[in-house]
Formats: sequence, structure tokens, C-alpha cells
Amino acid sequence: MEYPKRYDIKDAARYLGVAPSALRYWEREGLVTAERNGANDYRRYSVHDLIDAGEIVFYRKLGVPVKELQGYRSLSLETLDEALADTQSDIERRIAELEAVGARLARQRNLNACAKRLARGGMRPGIPAIKRLSPLDYDSERQWQLFVDEPWRYGIIVEAARPDVYREAVVDLPASEGETIWPESAEANRREKGGRATRSLECLLRIDPDTDETNAPALFAEAVRYGLRARLIIGSYLLAAADDGTDGPRWDYYRAWVIA
Repeated sequence: MEYPKRYDIKDAARYLGVAPSALRYWEREGLVTAERNGANDYRRYSVHDLIDAGEIVFYRKLGVPVKELQGYRSLSLETLDEALADTQSDIERRIAELEAVGARLARQRNLNACAKRLARGGMRPGIPAIKRLSPLDYDSERQWQLFVDEPWRYGIIVEAARPDVYREAVVDLPASEGETIWPESAEANRREKGGRATRSLECLLRIDPDTDETNAPALFAEAVRYGLRARLIIGSYLLAAADDGTDGPRWDYYRAWVIA
């Protein structure tokens, strides 16, 4: 009979995708076994040992703690299936959570890309993407939760008469949920010919949340050079970031429109 192949701990760990120290730990916990070389007492793993250890790797990837794995290995077929079904439900829940996080991450990257585009491109004609601004209700738990889950729903209004002061608002709440402080006006900002926005300019609004310093006065002044008699600036939150290569303030950035 051909003598079966045996693997040392380095090869076994490499096949299993774990560190040799993990195999030693699992052996101390009674989860895996290995023969010993009589000449040097080195561990020697058979194919069956690797398969056995592979189950431990699988359960660890499922998040089963090492201290619970001994119990898993003593379960009957029926109870093991029940345990695996519970674990599968937990994995599916975690996948759904990760998918939601992934969607939020993709949205945030799009907001970051928008901020970079506006920073590079400067002010230009554009129809507001905001349809409705509502006053912020500081006692509304729904609105606070909305800002946590969808921070881009945080809005800003700056009036030309008071360019250093801004009002906080909520972006695109349903009309049934309260007062409107900035109505839908996209159609009023269109020319019939060509559909270009002529009464609003898209730009990047910056506010230092610690000092309330803002670039709104500069945006109003720039709008005058475009021939726009601006009344206000509206904006929706994009992100917070510091200026590149500086130790300056961390700004809140808004996708904004100067409105005539």
C-alpha cells in the first residue's frame, strides 16, 4: 500500500488560507488534530485533517466564535442544519445591510464627484435640482433621522440682502409635511428656446460650520458679472472636507444655485 501523503504546518496553513498560529490555536482548543513526526515532533497533516480543518475555516468565515465551534462539531445532522439555517438568515441580513451601505457609498461618491466638478468648473447656468425647501423643524425626530440617513436632504437658503446669514432647510419634503419656503420654480428658470437656464446659476457654496464664514458674498458678486440680479442662493449638502494641501478650516460643501 502506498504511504499516504502528509503535509507540514506551513503547507497545511497555505492550503487553508490561514496562519500556522491559527492551526496551533485550533489544536489547543481540540478542533483539529495532526500526527507528529516521531523524529522531530513536527506536525503532519493528512488529507482528512485538512478537510476537517477546512470546516473550521468555513465556520470561522461565517462568524462562529472559536469557543462555540466545539459544540458545532458535536451536533446531529438535524440540529446542525437548524444551526446553519439560523446562520444563513444572519448572513442574508448582513448582506442586505452591506448592500445598503454600498448604495450609500455610491451616492456619497457621486456627491463628491459633483463637488469636484463644481470646484473645477466654477459658476455656470443651471436649473435647480431642488424642487422644494421646507423650514427645518428642530423638534422633528423624522427630520433629524432623515439627515442621518440622507444628509443631502439638508438645505441652505442665503438671501442677497444678508449674504453672511443662512437659513437651514429640508430638501424635497412632501408638500403634505408642512410649509414651503422655496417653491418649485424650474419651469420659471427655462427659456422656451433651447431650454437653457437663464435665471439661475449653478455653483459651489462653502460654509465653515465653526465660524459660519461663507463664500456666498463672492457668489453673489460673481452672479452680477453674469448679468444676474440675484435674490438668493439655495443649496443642498454634499460633504465636509478640508482644502487640499492646507491646514485651513474644514468646509461644508453645497451644490447651490444663485436665483434671480
